[in-house]
Amino acid sequence: MQNLNLAEIIDFSGAELLQGDADKVIEEIVIDSREVKDNYLFIAIIGENQDGHLYLSEAVKNGAGAVIVDREIEDNFIKASDTAILKVDDTTRALQDIAHNYRKSFVDLKVIAVTGSAGKTTTKDLIYSVLKQKYSCLKTEGNYNNHIGLPLTLLRLTAAEDFAVLEMGMSALGEIKLLAEIAEPDIGIVTNVAEAHLKQLGSLENIARAKKELIDQLKPSNKAILNYDNFYTRKMGKETTAEVIYFGFEKGADLQTLEYNFDTKNEILNFKIRYKNENYSFKFYKAGKHNIYNAVVAIITGLEYGLSSAEVQQGLDQAEFSSNRMDFIELKSGVRIINDSYNANPLAVKAALDVLIEHQSQRTIAVLASMLELGEQSQAKHREVGLYAAEKGVDLLVTIGSEAREIAAGAAGKMPSDRIITLKNNQECIELLAAKINEGDLILIKGSRANHLEEIAAALKTEEL
Repeated sequence: MQNLNLAEIIDFSGAELLQGDADKVIEEIVIDSREVKDNYLFIAIIGENQDGHLYLSEAVKNGAGAVIVDREIEDNFIKASDTAILKVDDTTRALQDIAHNYRKSFVDLKVIAVTGSAGKTTTKDLIYSVLKQKYSCLKTEGNYNNHIGLPLTLLRLTAAEDFAVLEMGMSALGEIKLLAEIAEPDIGIVTNVAEAHLKQLGSLENIARAKKELIDQLKPSNKAILNYDNFYTRKMGKETTAEVIYFGFEKGADLQTLEYNFDTKNEILNFKIRYKNENYSFKFYKAGKHNIYNAVVAIITGLEYGLSSAEVQQGLDQAEFSSNRMDFIELKSGVRIINDSYNANPLAVKAALDVLIEHQSQRTIAVLASMLELGEQSQAKHREVGLYAAEKGVDLLVTIGSEAREIAAGAAGKMPSDRIITLKNNQECIELLAAKINEGDLILIKGSRANHLEEIAAALKTEEL
């Protein structure tokens, strides 16, 4: 972060200075008292499980130059210190307002916002990797894609960056609208709309409304990059004043993928595209047709901002991805694992099953746990995935947990019953696989984040040590 004085922070947030000097310089802004150092500003956020006001004394002991609170301070230790005290009505809103105004202070900065039901994290990572071949960039790290994480990401800007690539997550209507208002993106990207957060939003139409909030915030001078092959995202392009760039496989997309093939021996996804009357060939070291959708968004972004095709390819080659996303692991025994355990919804699970079947192997094993937040459609969607696995020809289907039993139910009758195994927990799965897997097997591990399926991949690797 660039240094700010308290007068600027007061201007950004509308805070009232209760104690201290408005000329005091702040070097960083944090919400965790353990991260506080000299001349840091600590904002006492009230979260689901913690109230930052309970940690004000710790923040002051660690050297806080200032604190932002939503109440009068009665602690004599804090009042007797040199720490400045700023008061606001809502500390979370103050964080957001400070981040918003801080972002606006960088007039030449380009902000790229990415959302979607699947692929947004990989797409964000790819855009960042491509653009940094020519530019200085900042990106969302980890799960900092919400109403607190996004402001904290913006506060990492230093004025050295040309681009900020921000991921925007949501679980309810209005959340992406808020994030877009804070970030004021120059480019808005929606990768797709699919069955995720159905429990909270109730329908695909509402999910589309929530994702569209990003596009609704764009100005005529901005760009919207949208999936042409998805009904809902294609429709978004007809309802915005921003410049629209469509990507997809279908004829009519501005960037059209013409053909692709996966080199299973070298684990390379080769594909050809056409964009602005030019044909290009690219390669990518992640399996699956769904990853082409992710890659072409980064290609569009790179080409739009003056990168050569060689620079774009270098960016694809050098991309570093968040963990547990289509990670291929080869065990000493000759067994291979596709660890795609980070999260799951019906679209993402089907895409992962496609990758499993496309790869050459002696036997394909799908280890699937529940897909959460599907609400009233949970049973139907789990059964739909089970039927899909059976129809794709999975050799062995293993489900974990009570909800995932519906996956097994969906596959029943479409594949032999002795090739469908239902288990209660991860430990049972680890023991089963340790006993049953053989050289040449390929195992897909996929489920919602709360299932912690990465434990299975880790245990199988440990077994070989």
